[in-house]
Amino acid sequence: MRIENFPENIRPYLIPHPEGEMVYRCLGCSETFGIGALHYVCPHCRQVLLIEDLTSSRLKERSSLTWHQIFDYRKMLNHPALKGIYRYHEFIGPILPLDSIIYLGEGGTPLIESNQLLQERVGLKLYFKNEGQNPSASFKDRGMASAFSYLSYMIQTGRLTDILAVCASTGDTSAAAALYAAYMSQSIKSAVLLPHGKVTPQQLSQPLGSGARVFEIPGVFDDCMKVVERLSETYQVALLNSKNAWRILGQESYAYEIAQDFD
Repeated sequence: MRIENFPENIRPYLIPHPEGEMVYRCLGCSETFGIGALHYVCPHCRQVLLIEDLTSSRLKERSSLTWHQIFDYRKMLNHPALKGIYRYHEFIGPILPLDSIIYLGEGGTPLIESNQLLQERVGLKLYFKNEGQNPSASFKDRGMASAFSYLSYMIQTGRLTDILAVCASTGDTSAAAALYAAYMSQSIKSAVLLPHGKVTPQQLSQPLGSGARVFEIPGVFDDCMKVVERLSETYQVALLNSKNAWRILGQESYAYEIAQDFD
């Protein structure tokens, strides 16, 4: 639908604009760091970082009813950047302009009610959210859409160039990371580290099919992860494992969709 076909009171909110002040906040020492540089752990205490919007209180200026209407009507728009997880732009990546958002069909997965037999056994209504319908068949596409949209923003603003996107994986993470990196192949190269002999041919085929360079490392997943962490600390490397706070942010969209599906 077109903007002019929606109620007048909602039209100004349907297309979001960059706003907010996002920072990395350490879960250990509570220190904050700007998002103008790549960070994966706190430079001071080495603890995990999460993304925080320092001006999130502005969201309370709109009533809950207005937010319901915004997301319900926004769901009907024909705007690619708002079809996936960034339908909830104000709650996920409010500083990102829409032209930096990467959308490959992730999000919006169906909520399916289980059969009556299973509901009787568990004693309540039970639903499945079919995340296998994401582009690489994994919920991790949500996080990658967020992480790569951030990288796209950093490239557009001239803060990053010639990026190597790296992850350690035994399956889903490498498939998702390689897929999104392939979409941005003009500015991002992709590499995947796998534990030697621990990955099936089917799992290996996905990153290879997306054009990633795949390296098998002696040992187990943790050994691959140590190499990836060292690379991210030493070079301008985008680490795409779950230590990437932007990935966690994108995966939160799962909860927003469920809330919207249940009104």
